[in-house]
Amino acid sequence: MKAPLTAIVTNSCRKELDFAPGSAELILQSRTAGEGSKRKMASTRITNWNLLHTFVVIAEQQSLSKAATVLGRGQPAVSAALKNLEDQLNCELAHRGPKEFKLTEAGITLYQEARDICNSIERVSGQVSDVGNQLKGTVNVALASHMISPILDQVFVEFHDSHPDVSFSMTVLRIPEILDRIGRGLNSFGIAPISKKRSDLDYFHLYREYCGFYCGPRHKFFGRTDLTIADLEGEKAVTYPSAVFSDELQSIADMRKQMKFADPFAGVSNNTEELLRLIVAGLGIGPIPIHVAEREVGNGLLWRLPPYENSMEIDVFLITNPQVQPNRSERAFVHALRDIVDGLTLEERTYP
Repeated sequence: MKAPLTAIVTNSCRKELDFAPGSAELILQSRTAGEGSKRKMASTRITNWNLLHTFVVIAEQQSLSKAATVLGRGQPAVSAALKNLEDQLNCELAHRGPKEFKLTEAGITLYQEARDICNSIERVSGQVSDVGNQLKGTVNVALASHMISPILDQVFVEFHDSHPDVSFSMTVLRIPEILDRIGRGLNSFGIAPISKKRSDLDYFHLYREYCGFYCGPRHKFFGRTDLTIADLEGEKAVTYPSAVFSDELQSIADMRKQMKFADPFAGVSNNTEELLRLIVAGLGIGPIPIHVAEREVGNGLLWRLPPYENSMEIDVFLITNPQVQPNRSERAFVHALRDIVDGLTLEERTYP
């Protein structure tokens, strides 16, 4: 029996995506309204998983040329693959023009299903390749930007020395994306700073860091040692979207309100490296983990501003889903990471 994955409902037709177990086929059933109550049904079987994978990359890159670069193929071949998929499904998946690329409603829904399917295939492949005494396969790591800690450095070194045949796939995502992927079983674990915990996920504390406010060499406060919090009121600032639009970085959000920076922000970025770029370029004051900023302070690119005490506390967690079975290599990696943390006190896992 085929188990339906999802349904697409439009004004003129209804399409259901089914996965037929044992056939390795994605079946697209299209019911088009006919005269009276009768409906005509046609089935389309997609047996070429490479087409689905190519479409997922196209959808994520929002560009045929960028997708071609990621896939290591020529743009004509990628464009032909998209056209082939559209012909098989008998519907348009994306609007493309000289300056526009946008998924249609059908394209968005197919992307959501195809992404899950492709990730599931990758996970099954990893579990199969791990069969045997020697660990192999891939450890898929979803993590937030600039998760820097001696603990993480140590586990990668020791794990690679013990299991040289295991590869790693590192994906840097926004915190909500990490939680979403783990919640849906697309990743078995992730590493990210968390303020508010979801009840369906498990959290294991890895380390604690503190953020400070910094400015770049072009800022009027650079080099000043006589500043107070009051001096920063009304100054332009840059920050992480998670500290503005969600409660994922609550301590930064709370301190931002206390500082009374100018509104709106001069810039936002999910990536710490890009936030550093904005600060150094002089767009505004921004929060950076203190132990991450030390090198740039030493290089004369950042200057610490008030408050000088450790006030913006960030706790970084290993996040897992108890309903998701990791492959052997991922399970071994998680155990190795937990073993290292269990051997350290909280003080030893607190930076700076």
